[in-house]
Amino acid sequence: MDQHLSMAIDASLFNTGLVTIFRWSATPSNENPWPVLFASGNTRELLGFQAKEFLSGKIRYSDLIHPDDLHRVADEVMLAVQAGTSHFQHQDYRIFRKNGECRWVMDFTMIQRDKSGQAESFIGYLIDVTERKQSETQLLESEQRYRELFQGSRVVEFLLDPIAGVIVDVNKAACEYYGYSAHELKGMPITQINILSEQEIRIAMQEAERDKRSHFIFKHRLASGEIRDVEVHTGPLLHQGRELLYSIVHDITDRLEAERKLVKLSSALDQSGSIVMLTDANHHIEYVNQRFTRVTGFSLEEVVGQHVDYLSAGRTSSEVRQHLSNTLKQGQNWHGELLCRRKNGELYWSSMSISPVVDRQGQVSSVVAVAEDLTEQRETDRKIQQLAFFDPTTGLGNRPFLLESLDEFFAGQAGAESAEQDTVALIFIDLDDFKRINDSMGHEVGDRLIKTVAHRLKVIVSDDDVLVRVGGDEFAILKTVTTSSAFEHWLDQLVYQFSRTVKLGPHTVNVFASMGIAMLPHDAEDTSTALRNAELAMYRSKRRQGSGYHFFSEEMNHQAVQRLQQEVQLSRALNQQEFELHYQPKIRLADGVMVGVEALIRWNDPVRGMIPPNDFIPLAEETGLIMPLSQWIMTEACQQVVRWQKAGLPPLTMAINLSARQFQDPLFIENIANILRKTGVNPACIELEITESMLMENMDDVLPMLHQLKGLGVSLAIDDFGTGYSSLAYLKQMPIDVLKVDRAFVKDIGAGKKDRAITCAIILLAQQLELKVVAEGIETQEQAEFLTSSGCNLGQGFLYSRPLQVAALEKALRNTQLTSA
Repeated sequence: MDQHLSMAIDASLFNTGLVTIFRWSATPSNENPWPVLFASGNTRELLGFQAKEFLSGKIRYSDLIHPDDLHRVADEVMLAVQAGTSHFQHQDYRIFRKNGECRWVMDFTMIQRDKSGQAESFIGYLIDVTERKQSETQLLESEQRYRELFQGSRVVEFLLDPIAGVIVDVNKAACEYYGYSAHELKGMPITQINILSEQEIRIAMQEAERDKRSHFIFKHRLASGEIRDVEVHTGPLLHQGRELLYSIVHDITDRLEAERKLVKLSSALDQSGSIVMLTDANHHIEYVNQRFTRVTGFSLEEVVGQHVDYLSAGRTSSEVRQHLSNTLKQGQNWHGELLCRRKNGELYWSSMSISPVVDRQGQVSSVVAVAEDLTEQRETDRKIQQLAFFDPTTGLGNRPFLLESLDEFFAGQAGAESAEQDTVALIFIDLDDFKRINDSMGHEVGDRLIKTVAHRLKVIVSDDDVLVRVGGDEFAILKTVTTSSAFEHWLDQLVYQFSRTVKLGPHTVNVFASMGIAMLPHDAEDTSTALRNAELAMYRSKRRQGSGYHFFSEEMNHQAVQRLQQEVQLSRALNQQEFELHYQPKIRLADGVMVGVEALIRWNDPVRGMIPPNDFIPLAEETGLIMPLSQWIMTEACQQVVRWQKAGLPPLTMAINLSARQFQDPLFIENIANILRKTGVNPACIELEITESMLMENMDDVLPMLHQLKGLGVSLAIDDFGTGYSSLAYLKQMPIDVLKVDRAFVKDIGAGKKDRAITCAIILLAQQLELKVVAEGIETQEQAEFLTSSGCNLGQGFLYSRPLQVAALEKALRNTQLTSA
């Protein structure tokens, strides 16, 4: 166990009691044969000097030994060292107190050696035996005097008959300690208090006699049954003509327990991944663990006794140092980061938690510091910072870099006069049709395109400009504007970069870009507003074909706010169930019988009234609200079919429109299946409508999903057929059941030969593919007759009925037939 550690942890364990403890170095220093390394707090009681007077070297222990005894004591030390023993006991010797008084001490000394066996230090346990010495002299003259001294001693003492193994006499302190009366102890076998057997005790005493040792560590049993660790110092004594053993007993239970804990603590601290340092109240280092030596390069011996400033880099401000000191003096913990120094002079940051250790009087007796070397963390933070502000694909700055640049710009403009403010342009750039190129040619080609664009943009920006890749296919430039003409010329160069083709391996592609410009600080007074306004202008630019730019205006801001309000209202309507379904009948043209309906959503706004789908469906598509809305439409329509069936109304096919966004949902098929199962609707009654343009946008992905839907038992219809660019090769692969002729062709049947020809061709195509045909938008009898004569099966339109609410439709159902008005 490291004695430095024991001093720092709880020196108070050795500050009281009758045993005074010294630790001397085995290496002389400055004519001091035994420099004191440690002295317990009770040295003043024994010698009149304070421990620190020995530790500082002000008082040499050898100077206190009586001159007549000094050479004998030195010889005993030398002989013990040469003999290689681990401990020995001096003959009692005299020592002078500070006031000149001479006292007798019994000194039991332990020798600490290094791995090579060389003595490093001595630990001496001193007991003032002056009274015993005096009593021995007086006992020769007076037995009564002996009894008074023996009984008056505060130390546990007893006389033992070594042959009989029984206690002959005890003092009052022994009775109090063991819990027996003097009468009970006298004549008691020693084995009754010593838990060793008589034979084990005899062997221990024989070993002690052989080794000329009079010091023992035993376990003694008290009258209460409690077992205590004791240190027994014993020696022969002639008493009343009998050879007895005189024994002094000192309870060391608490000390041994403390030592065991200190050994565990020392081992744990040395194995700790954190730096641990202990200092005294004046911040002189008393202990450091192995982690400290590995991190700093200093050894334990190099730093013990040094002030903590020895390890400082000298850059800690006086304010921080004062705050740290005041915090510890108040008995509170301090946490922070300090710049420290390694042995090689290298500086490093350390995260420290420093705690004061307070004694029983409430005074700070020592300080414990636990620290972490932040070198690796700081390097990692630096790399993360690098990654955080730069795009790895292009090497350009990224969005956080742009945000920081904008923040710096606006911070520099704060408080400046209008005439002194700089003007910069924030140009937000979005590549058009990048997703198609990336998906069709692969991500590797997509990355090459992004790198090419980045290179072309680098060519036209100056060192004072900020060019970043915001993310994906978006770039941004923060450019200082000097004059309007120069800026316009630069914009022409910017547009030109996107008028050139890009060669990507075997492919040559045209890359167009939409650009929005916000002039700062005119168009925005903060970073978020600047980005939003430039992006709004970019979206306005997207309405045009080809590369181009658009400047932000307040009108755009007004429109954006209005759109946001509509989005909030739409979300609120969904939560408050303001939507309802209307149903437009599908009529069998041959006899006018209603055979199905198409579910059409309406928004019944409490303020604006009934809102048609064209006024909110596009916004729902853009914002993603179409997903929960489509889910609600599907569920409500299926439930309505079940309700009609339970009411005994004629069976109908329910047509439900699907959204393009639904096909992008990986759980789309699963959601449809769950709705069919939970509502209990017959899938044969459900017809799902997909627009022709929706199919053609991504046929390779949509086609497998159509087969999955078909597997659920529903029928499938292509809506608005003829308005897109369907491939007949795809048409024959699709598991569809119905073609719906778009109202654009039906409207001009009476006046346009081409419309009649196209309509007839669609009907004929459906017949050849064995598909049903539904004509939309029938408004006149002439249209109905032409479609019927051309072989069209079904129709819907205002000629028969507008979309109806549930009650009106049920009334029509009970009439079983709808005819032209």
